[in-house]
Amino acid sequence: MNDVTLSGETRIAVAGDWHANRLWVQSVIPALHETAPDVRTILHAGDFGILPDKRGKGFLAAVDALCQEAHIERVLVTPGNHEDWPRLVNRFASRPGEAIRLSDRVWVLPRGFRFRVAGRSFMSFGGAASLDYAYRRARGTWWPEEIPTVDDVSSAIGSGPVEVLITHETIVGGTWRVETVLSTNPQGWDDDALEYSRTSRQLITALWNGVSPEVLFHGHLHVADRIELPTGQRVVSLGSDGQRKNIGLFDLVDLAWSWID
Repeated sequence: MNDVTLSGETRIAVAGDWHANRLWVQSVIPALHETAPDVRTILHAGDFGILPDKRGKGFLAAVDALCQEAHIERVLVTPGNHEDWPRLVNRFASRPGEAIRLSDRVWVLPRGFRFRVAGRSFMSFGGAASLDYAYRRARGTWWPEEIPTVDDVSSAIGSGPVEVLITHETIVGGTWRVETVLSTNPQGWDDDALEYSRTSRQLITALWNGVSPEVLFHGHLHVADRIELPTGQRVVSLGSDGQRKNIGLFDLVDLAWSWID
């Protein structure tokens, strides 16, 4: 397992969807530094803004500059569904099992990537189902590689449990607010879209069951919430850009979580 601990690191930040929103990161990264000037690592739970155009490049440059000012040394991204998956697939294939550097401060992690920070074991497992895929252009704004395969899940499970799992997609039976959104379908997605989402969530649930994390962080649903399950495991759903509770602090000593509002 890759030990990526920075010297003296005892807590990190975890963030939800940013969608290449420069105005948002101009607010949230300085707020993180003001609240926790010791934090040097951000784990990002996907829909970061890895895009195949000038907007994507400009966003990376903006994040690099803001992180430099805030003394944040790295952003480790678990990819979401709205990322440039053809590019990611090719980059991951060129260096199997390795984190890929996208810019000075930003790295993207392949599915099943295991790493250790301050003695705590983590797994990154990216991707999720785009409920709006029918309204997107295939291989232009939507890519089928966004959801994992059964083999991806089986391979990730094979190396045993981890303490912390970072995904973009949620599990079946997660937080109350996420389950409410999924059960009430307020945006009126059709049956095909709901089944596509269900398939993706079932795969992530199989991963969750297979690696038995103490804590799961995910994004995707744009709903901030958290829950402790009867098993003692915890699920944290992160808000999106423009929402409260998009980012928080994760203590690596006792695994305590606190929001930065």
